[in-house]
Amino acid sequence: MHTYSRSASGTRRHAYRLVLCGHKAVEAGAVCLLLMVQGDLLTLTPAHWLIAAKTGAIAVSPALLLSFTRQARHFANRWTASLLLSVFTFVGDALIHASHYPGAYTEAALTAVGAFILSVTISYTPLGKRIDRLAETFL
Repeated sequence: MHTYSRSASGTRRHAYRLVLCGHKAVEAGAVCLLLMVQGDLLTLTPAHWLIAAKTGAIAVSPALLLSFTRQARHFANRWTASLLLSVFTFVGDALIHASHYPGAYTEAALTAVGAFILSVTISYTPLGKRIDRLAETFL
């Protein structure tokens, strides 16, 4: 029975990591995508999708690594999780492509702010509440 309990806990932790990384990557990537085409979704190309996917992957990579440490408990707080996502999104966006706006890091900054706002907003939805329940695994 004790072995099963550990296995179930480990499975829940991996499920949370998968959900955390998946939805945070989508948040970062969606904002990146929208800003790259400056809101004109009809001009989206496969290249835009690829760039946004790379930005999202870079944005969640540090979060995934942190989820294996004691610091994972910070993801249970919507504000901290959103702040971390925004910092990582800024770095990812700045590394992946040049800004489509005046200033070298303007688009990266806008993407970071947008990812923060989207992340906080989603945390108040039913989906966000389900993810919060999974986060309790780390507490």
